Amino acid sequence: MSRKGVLIIGHGSNYRYNEHIMELQRQRLQGMGFEDVYIGYNEMSKPSIEESLSKMIADGINEVIAMPFFVASGLHMERDIPPKLFLKNGEHDKNIEVDGKKLVMHFGEPFGNDPLLTEILKEKASELGASSDSAIIIVGHGSKLPYNKEVVMENAKRLSKMGISNVYYAFNEFNRPTIEEVIDEIIKGDICEIIVLPLFISKGDHLINDIPPKIHLTDGACECTFEHDGKMITVRYAEPIGEDPRLTDLFATKIRSYWV
Repeated sequence: MSRKGVLIIGHGSNYRYNEHIMELQRQRLQGMGFEDVYIGYNEMSKPSIEESLSKMIADGINEVIAMPFFVASGLHMERDIPPKLFLKNGEHDKNIEVDGKKLVMHFGEPFGNDPLLTEILKEKASELGASSDSAIIIVGHGSKLPYNKEVVMENAKRLSKMGISNVYYAFNEFNRPTIEEVIDEIIKGDICEIIVLPLFISKGDHLINDIPPKIHLTDGACECTFEHDGKMITVRYAEPIGEDPRLTDLFATKIRSYWV
């Protein structure tokens, strides 16, 4: 008899924010009726993917639904995580053997271009008081692979189609335009208010240490005003998207597709 279990895969971080998001998702999924829900991290945080997989097997799980809580695919999704699930790159459903026991492995996809991400970003911009006079910057992590850039660009395109003016996109690393390039472009024009929307699951080193100085924020502030060529520019910095409960709903829908 098959006993299914869910393995939520997080990135991991030296900070505790990612762990909070993963635990929140686990509790929500359990509240939806998914009894056997485990968490595993790709790096830095514990338990690791391998440790959680071994725990699932010891607990009698013989069918694993491994769901990455990631915005987009990238090197972690293609290179790092599959071997930890005993999969080769490109494999998503396979009979495997771990710790001397046979089980079925299902490896799901990240959120990718789901329109829900755009809805969440739109609401975050509205919460920060965005208007037709504001510039909106969707900030992505960036990647040596094209997936993250494609997701960020698609969300910017969707926001524009929703009637939101002055939508830009930028990347923290690897891709262009950079955050600094976009900020410089905006402040040279007539816009005096910038809303920065990080398309990230949770806070971590990038959102806490890398991005703020690039958008003129210091000391943990999420808003600031600075002067440029005689005009005052206001910057507001949104929270990442990972706590939104609708992501759990989307996650549950993905999991149920394997629950047959």
